[in-house]
Amino acid sequence: MPLVHSEKIEENSTLLLWKLTENETELRNSLGSEYNLDDLNLISHPQKKREWLASRLLIKTLAEEFGIFYEGTHKDEHGKAFLVNNDSHISLTHTADYVAAVINLLSPVGIDMEKVDEKLRRTAKKYLSDTEFVHAENDLSHLCTYWCAKEALYKLYGKKKISFKNSIYIEVFSGRENQIIGILTDEELIVHSRIHLRWYDDYCLAIAL
Repeated sequence: MPLVHSEKIEENSTLLLWKLTENETELRNSLGSEYNLDDLNLISHPQKKREWLASRLLIKTLAEEFGIFYEGTHKDEHGKAFLVNNDSHISLTHTADYVAAVINLLSPVGIDMEKVDEKLRRTAKKYLSDTEFVHAENDLSHLCTYWCAKEALYKLYGKKKISFKNSIYIEVFSGRENQIIGILTDEELIVHSRIHLRWYDDYCLAIAL
């Protein structure tokens, strides 16, 4: 997979973004079969298999850059991915064209990548508060930013049953800024997050710290 972007995000997080070009066989051969592949065996769609394999190959590469012996990944009861036998925090995202991963050795992190698409207009009312909906003005770039930022913060928090519309708020932004602020609330808990944004063609990438 050709490396598209590598970046240290703040002090403790590192991002890798790859272009997904390989077929399933090539990805399987590159990753190897000694890692836990239980999740992969539950996937039937060929493209989803490619994306799963590519994301694990990327996180393996990223872990090894930090001297971490990669033994695969596992998911907790909320579906959040973790490294096997290592306490570092990871987050993965994949699309038909790209796969990205971020690692933070000390604290939770979340990542998401989304392509600008008309479906964001059709579903905007479901994931935006009234204030956010007005601010977005039906602009696809703004809608994509909102979705990616909320998804990244959701993945950082790592627990299910959080409403994007009612429990995750993104502070007003003016355009394609490099950093915005997100706030997640869950009963009495409030999580503040710095969300870093990167754009690649029609794709928005968000990293929540």
